[in-house]
Amino acid sequence: MTGNRNRIDIKKDLDKKNVFEQFIKSYSVYYDVSIKDTSDNRFEVAEEFDAEARFDSKSEQYVLIKKAKVGDIHSSEYVYFSLKDNLTYDIIKDLDLKAWEYGISHATPGPDHKNTDSVLIVICDNIEEEAKEFIIKSKHSKNYNFALYGFSNYRLVAIGLNEGSVYFNKQARILKELVSNILKEEKEIKR
Repeated sequence: MTGNRNRIDIKKDLDKKNVFEQFIKSYSVYYDVSIKDTSDNRFEVAEEFDAEARFDSKSEQYVLIKKAKVGDIHSSEYVYFSLKDNLTYDIIKDLDLKAWEYGISHATPGPDHKNTDSVLIVICDNIEEEAKEFIIKSKHSKNYNFALYGFSNYRLVAIGLNEGSVYFNKQARILKELVSNILKEEKEIKR
């Protein structure tokens, strides 16, 4: 897999449904996952998305004994999945805004809040040029009370299966290895 900082190249013409299933399988190891229109969902998936994954972590810090608690740390991430045939500028702009709004709506800023992050993963056949530019430039972040009450970041990943490319916004670059590994697994299963 080759590419620049905001893009990696993958094998062309992977199956959209298989790629989606691999992402769900990978995320379901550590996240609570709900898929739209299935009966065993733990929570309702927003109508704009095909699936959602939620991760919550709470840690306690204490000195010697649990009664001498120094503090709690709460961290969470909300991942939204969308399957599209053709990803246009208007579609990605709408999905981008909804994923960010839904993600930060879960934030509970306070002394124990570290972060509440939002991730959008779009799996599609084609990505239009304007949409690619939007993906790479997309940026949302928010700090609460000068980051004393935590922060929220946003990551955007779009997978164009026909052209064999994955596009990331700046914050999502940390997901390159994960995405590469998931897509590598999909190729091995397809054989």
